[in-house]
Amino acid sequence: MKKSSLLKKLSSAVLVAVTVTGLTACNTKIKVTFDCNANDYVKLGQYKGIEVTVDSTSVRDSLVAEKMNNDLEDVTEYSEVTREAREDDRLTLVFTGAIGGSTIDGFSSDSYTMVLGKDEFIIPGFTDALYGMKAGEQKIVTLTVPEGIQDAEDYANKRIVYEITMAKVEQPIVPMITDAYAKEYFGYDTVDAYRQALIDEMKDTIDENIANAKKQAVLEKLQENAEVKGYPEDIIKTKSEEFKKSINFYSMMYGMNENEYCIDRYGISFDEYVKRSVVQQLIMQLIIEKENLTVTEYEYKGDLDAFAEANGYSDEEKFVQEFGRDKIVQNMLLQKAVDVVMDSAVITEE
Repeated sequence: MKKSSLLKKLSSAVLVAVTVTGLTACNTKIKVTFDCNANDYVKLGQYKGIEVTVDSTSVRDSLVAEKMNNDLEDVTEYSEVTREAREDDRLTLVFTGAIGGSTIDGFSSDSYTMVLGKDEFIIPGFTDALYGMKAGEQKIVTLTVPEGIQDAEDYANKRIVYEITMAKVEQPIVPMITDAYAKEYFGYDTVDAYRQALIDEMKDTIDENIANAKKQAVLEKLQENAEVKGYPEDIIKTKSEEFKKSINFYSMMYGMNENEYCIDRYGISFDEYVKRSVVQQLIMQLIIEKENLTVTEYEYKGDLDAFAEANGYSDEEKFVQEFGRDKIVQNMLLQKAVDVVMDSAVITEE
């Protein structure tokens, strides 16, 4: 009996030891090394208790107005005309795109419809050639295939010759937004009732955009409070290449280059956009150091799935393969620093 009791005690002790060891391993802080010493480039200013004012009403009204305009486009009718093509006209085109004398199916169409000034074409300069053309007219335009077109990488930077025939030009017949319009198309007695229904329907989108506006305002003030002493050139170069890849697709959709897109979307040049992004990361690194923020093995494993999903990945294994564990942990830490700033911010809504 004594021997059996002793074995039970030893077994319990071993079990406790294994459990404690397991917990210790799970709570081990993951060592993270950033690409540069942030103190060499940025002096941290006030980062807690940042006060900003956000015009939430303006954010909401802008989104609702955009939805109302989209609804208006959906019910707009078109009437064929013989005049030249103008802004907002709906055009029907027949065109062939040839590279090196050979017609490329992916760049050709026998019936392509677009609204001039609203719909963009994947090849910059194509849309500009359509203004002033009448039905039945033909035009030959030589353009350049940009980089970044999916499944067309082999044609990047090559000259493409378009032979365009204007098949049809139609002008828009746009309804007036009145109570009668709201009743006929959407079943609401008044425009105000229609608008309120959109506000209710878009609540999640409105809330998300207001939250983003608050975050942007706080982070902009955070940068204003910091002192920038210089920029790490290697990181600037790497970020610039990363952003060019991510922005290129969207800028092409709007017929812009990266610089034009950033000015239109963010109100700053592409170079300034890159610099601000790098400075923001450096500021967050300093906050990580000052707040002694860490990520443990337990946190990493427990938060990985949600973190992957937040970054657009439904498969966490693919997420890790794409970015690597070290980069993911870095970004988890950076997010913790952002949370420190946002959680203490004083935000007034208008």
